[in-house]
Amino acid sequence: MKNLLFLLLILISTTAIFAQNQDPSSKRILGNWYSNTNRNTKWSFTQDGKVYNYNNNRMKVMYKYSISHSCQNFSDDTAEFVTLRDKDGNEFCFRINGINENKNGILSLTNLSNMQPLIFVNDVNSKVAQ
Repeated sequence: MKNLLFLLLILISTTAIFAQNQDPSSKRILGNWYSNTNRNTKWSFTQDGKVYNYNNNRMKVMYKYSISHSCQNFSDDTAEFVTLRDKDGNEFCFRINGINENKNGILSLTNLSNMQPLIFVNDVNSKVAQ
């Protein structure tokens, strides 16, 4: 009985430790992301729920963003979406394919308006094959 209790305690502790090491998407997306096809394009996600779009180091537009399991007509309990809202209330939906998985420095999205994949890197000098 003591062995079973000890094993259960270890299992619970291990699960708690691994769960703490897996940051949520809302935390992993923070920072600067450079377009893989044009390094002059940068999206900068901030903790206050805003994303700034830069081109040639000049801010072009600011959106409010949220991450959830739905966006407009898209909904999936096993997927995450990032919704961008401009100052006029227009929404733009992107499916999150991956955010810095295994610390690879890649943000992979799918633009749901045209199903175009978008790849960003968090290091302007990174080389990512598409």
